[in-house]
Amino acid sequence: MKTICFFSGDITRGGGTERVAVTVVNGLAAEDRYRILVLSLTEQSKELFFPLHDNIEHCALGDRWLNPGPGYLKVIPRLRRFLKERDIDVIVDIDIVLDVLSLPASGGLKTKVVSWEHFNCAYEMSSLYRRWILKYSVKRSDYVITLTERDRADYGKRLGRRQNIAVIGNPLQETVCGEDAERENWLITVGNLVSVKGPDYLGEVAVKILKIHSDWKWMVLGEGEERAYLEELIRENALQRQLCLTGRVSDVGSYLRRAKIYVMTSRREGLPMCLLEAKAYKLPAVSFDVATGPGEIIDDGVNGYLIEPYDCRAMAEKLEILMEDEALRKKFSENSSRGLERFQPEGILNRWKGILEEL
Repeated sequence: MKTICFFSGDITRGGGTERVAVTVVNGLAAEDRYRILVLSLTEQSKELFFPLHDNIEHCALGDRWLNPGPGYLKVIPRLRRFLKERDIDVIVDIDIVLDVLSLPASGGLKTKVVSWEHFNCAYEMSSLYRRWILKYSVKRSDYVITLTERDRADYGKRLGRRQNIAVIGNPLQETVCGEDAERENWLITVGNLVSVKGPDYLGEVAVKILKIHSDWKWMVLGEGEERAYLEELIRENALQRQLCLTGRVSDVGSYLRRAKIYVMTSRREGLPMCLLEAKAYKLPAVSFDVATGPGEIIDDGVNGYLIEPYDCRAMAEKLEILMEDEALRKKFSENSSRGLERFQPEGILNRWKGILEEL
């Protein structure tokens, strides 16, 4: 029985990366085929946002948050001891930044290192620090997992990585395509309120359309540093009844089930779990066509619209078309399940198992 360790910055967080990771590790642990451990660099909460399977051993290397940089050096010996004491066969880094710890810590050991890309190559290359780690990691990791075919191609073109690299998408936790629901006049967006998710674009589009369509609301599910910006925008434009900031919610499905249109204004994505779930709940989706993610989920003009990145006027126009045309929404909804079979958990887990057996 192989011992597999999934290594996270902080597995207690409630973000999409943690949600996907927990879904994968729980699926692997349920089969008793592997000994699964989950290790955090540190944990800022005593409670897990997404619960782990009872078979999973879970611990943290330290109790204080470390920003990437020189402070990481003292962690490497601790991680090396952990790998040796727990007899780890494979460590899966749930962020390429962690490769800078796992690769030196595993040197000379039997432990194989899997670099799991949760963003995309273009994003990693846009930051000096992350670009340095990526160039270090891509030459040394035993396997690379990307979320999309486009990203795998980028790894080959930009970094020359063409061997031991595979595409494994994010798994849907459940498929509810056949479920009927009583819908309300809601637009909905799910995600942390941080710059990368484009809350400024969301706000600009909201002001354009909500004042015209006073019978519609835009539900924004998530929390983060940009909340104050959206609260000020709501006050300035008297949108208190229409632009609704719910904070972080545990049952996202109960909102998706009631909404009519999903909206994504992100500056960049890997493979957005929330957009996949929107499709599973039969929601037409409108998203900026950023480098990776939306273009592999939305069929433009078939079950949603792909908008030239950051063109808020075009996004508002497409949203108004959908808001005003019930027949079009129904047509898009009926086509929403196209392509979802690629993201069913069984197939995703089989791909993971194939790679873990290969290592």
